[in-house]
Amino acid sequence: RMAPESACASVKRTCALASALATHVRIDADAVETFVETMDDAQRAVLGRGARGFDAALHELPHGDEVRVAYVLVVDAINFCFWPDHVDVGEDGGRLEYEHVAGGVRRAATANAKALDARTLASMEVGDLQRMLEWPRPLPNEEERVRLLREVGAGLIEHFDGSALKLVAEARGSAARLVDLVLRYFPGFRDCAVYKGRQVHFYKRAQIFVGDVWGAFQGEGIGRFDDICSSLTMFADYRVPVVLRELGILKYSEELVNDIRAEKIIMPNSEQEIEIRACTVEAVERIKDRLAARDGLVVSSVVIDWMLWELGEKKRYSSHEPHHRTLTIFY
Repeated sequence: RMAPESACASVKRTCALASALATHVRIDADAVETFVETMDDAQRAVLGRGARGFDAALHELPHGDEVRVAYVLVVDAINFCFWPDHVDVGEDGGRLEYEHVAGGVRRAATANAKALDARTLASMEVGDLQRMLEWPRPLPNEEERVRLLREVGAGLIEHFDGSALKLVAEARGSAARLVDLVLRYFPGFRDCAVYKGRQVHFYKRAQIFVGDVWGAFQGEGIGRFDDICSSLTMFADYRVPVVLRELGILKYSEELVNDIRAEKIIMPNSEQEIEIRACTVEAVERIKDRLAARDGLVVSSVVIDWMLWELGEKKRYSSHEPHHRTLTIFY
């Protein structure tokens, strides 16, 4: 009798399949090889640091581990689709980004140990989140973000005595098991699609929650996951595909390039959107495999994701290539 496939394994398998069938996006194997060969010592050092390469100071909070884990869970429950705010306010600054959401939640939890209590989350209403983040205007898709926080609060109360720390502890040191638990009890994290008649899994926010716990605790204590290198994939979002395109690793069809540059909406669950995400996951898996085969450097796809994301952050306002625009709750 075969053991059931973990959610993380299903991400790798289905993204590899979708990338093989893709017609709008392809992976350039030579560019993967070139990227690994030309990686400088500083980049290799970052990869070699593992969880210690994470900026844990961003996740430092008073009030103990319970609040710290709750903070990570809350941020990753609403960590999606900030770009509509950019459209609303134009290019004059003050645009909503991840750091504003994470910083706002961190300030609230620092000021009040009960701000992220499961019962508080379960009773949130529209307007509460905007006030928590101290954001000057309604958040994009605020109703859905608040609904997802209510779902998190209710799930913690029903299954984990209201404790995010108990959720992590139940995984017993397995990143793959923690992703499975998040998906089992919090439906809003079930990030998948159907592509050419086949289901494709991404689970971006479930996986990034586990990666953030690993990084926030520097891979120690409650943040130790012995299977982190073999389980998690990268987190398929907006920024990393742009970086991989600029590195020549991802190649888009002319039609897709034109649509993205024209800032046309790429529909969620469209072939184009699924291929962008699946090929991004598969490309990072190939970088990871090449690092192991060529240099004996065994790293988590999470750390490669962090490195690529930082490359994209440095060029956030200077890159000539825009990211694709998809209205979604998953990234």
